[in-house]
Amino acid sequence: MEAGRPASGWVLYRRIAGLCGVLSPFVGLALVGVAIYYHPTFSWTENYLSLLGVEGPARASFNASLIVDAVLAIAFAVGFAPTLSSRRRLGRLGIAVLILGACAMSFIGIFPRTCGAPHTYASVFFFALVPLGLFIIGAAQLASSRVASGLFTFACGILMVVLQLIPWPWGDRAITQLLAGMPWSLWMFVFGLRLLRATA
Repeated sequence: MEAGRPASGWVLYRRIAGLCGVLSPFVGLALVGVAIYYHPTFSWTENYLSLLGVEGPARASFNASLIVDAVLAIAFAVGFAPTLSSRRRLGRLGIAVLILGACAMSFIGIFPRTCGAPHTYASVFFFALVPLGLFIIGAAQLASSRVASGLFTFACGILMVVLQLIPWPWGDRAITQLLAGMPWSLWMFVFGLRLLRATA
């Protein structure tokens, strides 16, 4: 618990952040599902996910999924940051990089595929910054002797990178993009549950 913060307020703060971490994957997937429903010609093996944010009824739902998911991820990261206090500088750096990655995800929705370069840069920064943030956070956890947590965080970061680099038969289309983002969603869900269960 941070000095000067009431115990009850701190627990509530952590639980709200934990709830954001738990809900983030489900809210994002639900809104993507709605977008796919309104885009019946969408193909997981032939199209990029960003096609859903281009036009028609699917556009609002898909772009909203990225923005809302990013807001939830940032809220979770802010609440998760104090758990890395024993390695404050390293932990803060990891959280800052992770938040930048979440901001990049929101920019993918703010600047849809039709915007060209801004959309492309946002996508690249998202898939680069989030794994980097996980690596730094994992290092902070290991430095604090939280071996299991650190290894799990490292594994999620590595999986994000590996899943992007595997030469899938369908290329780097929608399935690959979804798979590459799943380790981060799993990481937020697991640590979101831990924050929800916090009692002090």
